[in-house]
Amino acid sequence: MGIYFQGEEQSLQDILKAREIRQQRQRYLLNNFGNTLVSFKLNIPGPVKYNPLIKSIFDEGIKEFKIAIKNNQAKIIVEEVSYTNSGPEYFAILEKEAKALKSITIEIEDKHPLGRVYDFDVWEGLEHQLSREEMGMSPRECLLCHQNAFFCSRSRNHSVKELIYKIEDMALEYFNSIKNN
Repeated sequence: MGIYFQGEEQSLQDILKAREIRQQRQRYLLNNFGNTLVSFKLNIPGPVKYNPLIKSIFDEGIKEFKIAIKNNQAKIIVEEVSYTNSGPEYFAILEKEAKALKSITIEIEDKHPLGRVYDFDVWEGLEHQLSREEMGMSPRECLLCHQNAFFCSRSRNHSVKELIYKIEDMALEYFNSIKNN
């Protein structure tokens, strides 16, 4: 692995347990606080899901999201951040129409230099997660070859090592550029 992607490796059971906990948390927040939920995590391949570089990428995503929602007059009702070895997660219930929030998150994913690693989900109630396609957008592209990311991932067109090196390069380039400005 890359030098910056050291950390505690997660098993498949760890990742599945984290997914179950995330889904429980989403249901709780939607049932108790509102109808529109934004859930944010990172698309990090391989067994290491949390370390200082991953935390920096994640924190940058939250920062960009908060700037964007402030600029779009969206009000956060409740928010939670979790930093665990299975990967950092952010949840926010907002006063804003779900499609408007999905447009905001798609713009961050598509335009921010680290956006390809960001994974924003927008829920309109318990049963409806908005998709890019529903918003008239094409599916996300692979980090390396620009094919459909879902199909590329499922067919394992690239090694975890290649993907990790690409994410490291993107992150180091981005953080060095903002440090030097």
